[in-house]
Amino acid sequence: MWTETIVALLFVLARLYTRVRIVRNIGWDDHLISISMFLFLGYTILITIAATDGFGSHLTDLGLPQAVKAIKWEIAGQTFNIAAIGTSKSSVAVFLLRIVTSKSHIWILWFCIASTSFVCASCIVFMYTQCTPLESIFNPTLPHVCYLNFTVNAIFSGSYTAAMDFVLAIFPWFVLWKLNMKRKERLTIALGLSLGVFAGICGVIRAVELQGISGKADYTYLTLPLILWGSTELLICIVCASVPILRPLYKQVRGVHSSNTPYELGNTPSRQLDTGGKDFESTAKASREGIVTRAEGNTTMFMGGTQYNSSDEEILQGVFPPQRMHISLQCASPQPLSVRQRNLPVTFTHQPHFDSFAKNGAASKVPF
Repeated sequence: MWTETIVALLFVLARLYTRVRIVRNIGWDDHLISISMFLFLGYTILITIAATDGFGSHLTDLGLPQAVKAIKWEIAGQTFNIAAIGTSKSSVAVFLLRIVTSKSHIWILWFCIASTSFVCASCIVFMYTQCTPLESIFNPTLPHVCYLNFTVNAIFSGSYTAAMDFVLAIFPWFVLWKLNMKRKERLTIALGLSLGVFAGICGVIRAVELQGISGKADYTYLTLPLILWGSTELLICIVCASVPILRPLYKQVRGVHSSNTPYELGNTPSRQLDTGGKDFESTAKASREGIVTRAEGNTTMFMGGTQYNSSDEEILQGVFPPQRMHISLQCASPQPLSVRQRNLPVTFTHQPHFDSFAKNGAASKVPF
C-alpha cells in the first residue's frame, strides 16, 4: 500500500508543479485530486496502524481487545477510502467539464459528480448507522440491533462507482473528436482517462470483496483483499486524472517546451494549438492576413478570415501556459500613415481563449 501511495503522491506533485509553475492555472480538479491524495495518505496510515494491531491476521489468533482495535482502525481507514474514491472520480469529471461545450455533456458530467458523491457519502453514513450501539460495529460480541443490511449498500456503492469509472473512461472518446483540438491533444487526454477502465475493474472486484465488511466470521482476515483493491483503485484513479495534465511537463523535460514559443495558429478552419508549434509569422505576412480581436460573448480571433472561438479551447487553459508574443505589423497600403498608425508593434499576453486581450481592450482593431 505504501508503494502505491508514494507513486500516487509523485503523480499529484508532478501535476501540481505543472499547473502552478508551468501552466500557472490551477483549477477545482486540482483541488479535488489533492484532497484525494490526502485521503489516500490517511487511508494508508490508518490501515498501517490497524495492521500493527493484528489486522490481516485470523481473528482466532487475536485477543478480543486487540481485534476490536484492529477493526476500529480498519473501518476508519475505509471511511477515508470511500471519500477518496468519490473525490478522485469527481476530479476527472471536473477536468472534463473544462473541455465540453454541449449542455447535454455538461449535465451528464454534473450527474456523475453529484450521484457519485451522494453514493459515497451515503455509504459512509450507513456504515456507521447500520447498528446500535455504535461500538457494536467494532465489537460484534456486544448486544446490538441492526437496522440496515450494509452488505447490500456496500455492493451497490462499489458497483456504482465502478460503473462511473467506465463512463468517465469512455466519455472522452465521444466528446473530444467533436471539438476543434489537435489530434495529439485529443489522444493524450483520451488515452490518459481511458486508464479509468482498470480502475473500474478494480472497483468490480472491490464490490465483491465488500461483502466481507459485514462478515462477522474472521473479519480481520477476510477483508484484507478489499483493502488492497481499494488502494489500487485509488492509485489508478489518481494516475488517469493526472496523465493528461502532465504533457507540458513532459515537453519541458524533453527540452521542447519554451516560454517564448507561441501557439501555432493555422489558417485552416480547425485551429492548431500547441506550445511546440511553428513560430508566429510577423511583419508582412501578419499584415496581409489581418488580425481583429473582439470581446463579444465568447472571445473570438480572426486570422485571414478564419474564426477561432474560445469555447473549445477552454481545456488548453489547464494544459498550456500563457505565452508572450511580440507582433510587428507593416502597412501594405501605399497611403501615408498617421502618427498613431506608425506605432504598430504590439505586445500582449497570449492565452488560448484570448480573455486577457479582450478585457484590456473591449473591442479593438489593430490598425494597418
